[in-house]
Parts: sequence; structure tokens; C-alpha cells
Amino acid sequence: MPPRRKAGFAVPAVVVAVLVVLCVGFAPSWLVGNAPGLGAADRLKAVNDVRATLLQALGGLLALAGVGLGAVLTSRQLLLNRESRSIDLFTKAIDQLGAEQEPTRQGAVYALEQLADLDARYRGHIHALLTSFICSRAPWEPGTPRREGGPAGDVAAAIGALRRGGMIEPGAASELERVDLRDADLTGLAIPGVCFVGANLEGAVLRNATLTGATLTGALLRDADLRGADLTTADLADADLTGALADAATRWPEGFTPRGTLRRTQP
Repeated sequence: MPPRRKAGFAVPAVVVAVLVVLCVGFAPSWLVGNAPGLGAADRLKAVNDVRATLLQALGGLLALAGVGLGAVLTSRQLLLNRESRSIDLFTKAIDQLGAEQEPTRQGAVYALEQLADLDARYRGHIHALLTSFICSRAPWEPGTPRREGGPAGDVAAAIGALRRGGMIEPGAASELERVDLRDADLTGLAIPGVCFVGANLEGAVLRNATLTGATLTGALLRDADLRGADLTTADLADADLTGALADAATRWPEGFTPRGTLRRTQP
């Protein structure tokens, strides 16, 4: 047994022993004292009565202490079990992110999102994992074939998890540089501090999106649907907005002049 654990058992044992000695030997006589009018027999009976009362009280205290100790140990075991389950879920989900089957990867994304809700300690790690997963599964390079119907299901699932934001800590940025999100449905997107530098968002639907502090430097937004989007604090330097659809509710950064010709709907 480790020395620290031995000491943990020894100290309570010594305390209990001292209390028993006090209750049996010293405390009863001291409490009864030399009360006038008590004969030897009466005094002995009073001492024994006090001793019995003190031992009963000590027994009750020890019982309560045992209940409290049991509750602490149970709580600690539950915490250890929870931590073990979190580690197992995290490890398994990481393995499944690299699986060949898309449904398996998609399930791993949902498992990580659930873990972020259950255990706040994993949120930053899961946030970094999901952004890295999107970048690795949907990289944009000139000449990359366009995927019909937008991003694959696992990538869409990861984007959806980021949109819900359960794993994004305040002030954290989502690094999604040079990703291929052509034709992606990003309606209502509200990922704070998202970085889409050099990303291809051609034909993406960003209706009513709120891109607070977003970086879209050099992003391709050709034919994107930006109706109702709030871009007032976004960095759109060198972003290509040719053919992007905007309306009166689209909000641009102050003094911003779009690069390319927009399509505007009537109010």
C-alpha cells in the first residue's frame, strides 16, 4: 500500500482511538466531577451513564462519518468512471474519423459533438479536431473536381457541429483555410471568428449568415447566396464576389466595394 494511503488510514484510526480513550477513561469522571451529595455508588453509576451516553454519541458520529466517507468514495468512483468513459469515447471517435466508410466518419463527428456537451474539458480538442477534419477531407486546390450536391456527408456533419457551437470556447477561432465548400448549405451560419482564407465557397448558400469577425481574404464567393447575410465585421479583402446574390438586407463592411459584379434582388 502506498505510504500516502497508509497515512490516510492511520490518521483517522488514531483520532478514533483518542476519542474512545476520552469517552471511556477521562471524560466521564471529569463531567460528573465531585458533585455534592453523591455517594460512591451513585457517583460510579453516574460515571457509567455518562460513559454509555458518550460512547453512543461517538458511535453515531462514526456512523455518520462512515456514510459521508461512503458518499465521497462513491462520488469519486463515479467521477473516475465518467472520465474513463470520456477517454474511451474520445479515443474511439478519433479512430473512426479515419475510417474508410463515410457513415462511420459521420458517426464519429456526432460522437465528438456529444462528448463536447458532456465533458467541457474536451471542447477545445474537439473543436481543433473537427476543423482539421474538414480541412483534410475537403481541401481546395485549383483544378479540384466539383462534387455534385455539395460537401460529403461527413464534412457536412462536421460543419453542422461547428455551427451549433457546443465545442467552441469563447474567443476561439475556427481555422478553415482553403477548404472546398462549393454549393454547401450554410444557411444561418454563425461561427464566430471563422477563417475562410483562400476557401472556395462558390455557389454556397449563406443566407442570413452572421460572419462576426470572419476572415474571407481571397475567398471565392462566386454565385454564393448572401441574401440577409451580416458581413459588417468580416474581412473580405480580395474576395471574389462575382455573381453573388445579395439583397437590401445584406450588410457589408463600411466602405467596402465588392470585387466582381453582384446580382441584386429587388426589395
